[in-house]
Amino acid sequence: MGPQHPSTHGVLRVKLKLDGERVIGSECVIGYLHRGVEKIAENRTYQQFAPYVDRMDYVAAVSNGLGYASDRKTIGGGSAAAGSLIRTILTELQRIASHLLWLGTHALDIGALTPLFYCFREREEILKSWKSIAGAPDHARVSNRRVAIRSL
Repeated sequence: MGPQHPSTHGVLRVKLKLDGERVIGSECVIGYLHRGVEKIAENRTYQQFAPYVDRMDYVAAVSNGLGYASDRKTIGGGSAAAGSLIRTILTELQRIASHLLWLGTHALDIGALTPLFYCFREREEILKSWKSIAGAPDHARVSNRRVAIRSL
């Protein structure tokens, strides 16, 4: 049965045991996030794979990019410490924005509408910060400006 999406799309699979049309048992299997990105990465250069890293988690895309950018600099002989403070702050802001999205939609799922408005109001402030720093209108388009942040 599924896909189910209690938090984001496709992260939960419910295996049902049926007797005709009657459900007599179920098993929840968690952890579905990746879309075969490991296999895609095998046939791409580091630069070609950069956009895929952002797309693995579309709610907090920047968080995956932090580790990827740091590893690329280290492997390439550069210093991962250069600009790491700015990247870390931006990643933490992204994490908070992600949690606000979860909290607001979770509250909505259990019947509370007002927390959704509060959470999205605060999330918008974080996204405005991103716009001023990265030049992107929202977190979904940050990957277009990623080169500037990674080069710090």
